[in-house]
Amino acid sequence: MATKIQPLSRLPKALLDARAGFDCGSPALNRYLAEIAAQHEARNITRTFCGVRDGELFGFYALTNADVNVSTLPREVIKKYKLPTHRLPVVRLARLAIDLRFQRQGLGQGLMIDAMCKLVRVAESSGCIGLAVDAKDAQAADFYKAFGFRQTPDDGLLLFMPLPDIRALIKG
Repeated sequence: MATKIQPLSRLPKALLDARAGFDCGSPALNRYLAEIAAQHEARNITRTFCGVRDGELFGFYALTNADVNVSTLPREVIKKYKLPTHRLPVVRLARLAIDLRFQRQGLGQGLMIDAMCKLVRVAESSGCIGLAVDAKDAQAADFYKAFGFRQTPDDGLLLFMPLPDIRALIKG
C-alpha cells in the first residue's frame, strides 16, 4: 500500500473534492479540512499536508509558526536545554486527524513523523526550539506523549517536544 504525504495545494482535483467526505469523527476537524485549510494556505496562516493511500485521502496535519512562554514548559526541559525563560519560537502542530476508515492502522504515526521531519528542516533555516501541540482531549494527549511530548505543568492539553528530542527520534 503506497502512502504519500502531499501539500494540500498540490492535491489533484479528485482528492481536493474528496475533502468534503473526510470524516475523522470530529466535526470541527472535518470542517477545517473541507472549508478552512485552503483559505489558511492562501493567507499563509498554516500549511496543511494530506496523507494519501492508494488514491484515498486518509488524514492530514497542519503546521504553523508560534511562540511559547518558556517559563510554562516543564522545568526539566528548561533546565536540560538551558532555555531562557521568555517567549521563544516553536512550530505548532495546529491539527492532525485520520479518517475513521483508516484509524488504528499506524497512519497517524506516519503523519506525526512527517511533521517532525518538516520541523527539523524549518529549524535549519529559521530558529525554533521544538514542536508544540494543543491536544483536543486526554486521549489525543496520550497519543502525543507516546512520541515523547511532555505536558506543561499548568495545562495538561498543551504539550511540547524539544528540537533535540525530535532529531533523536527521527534518527532512531
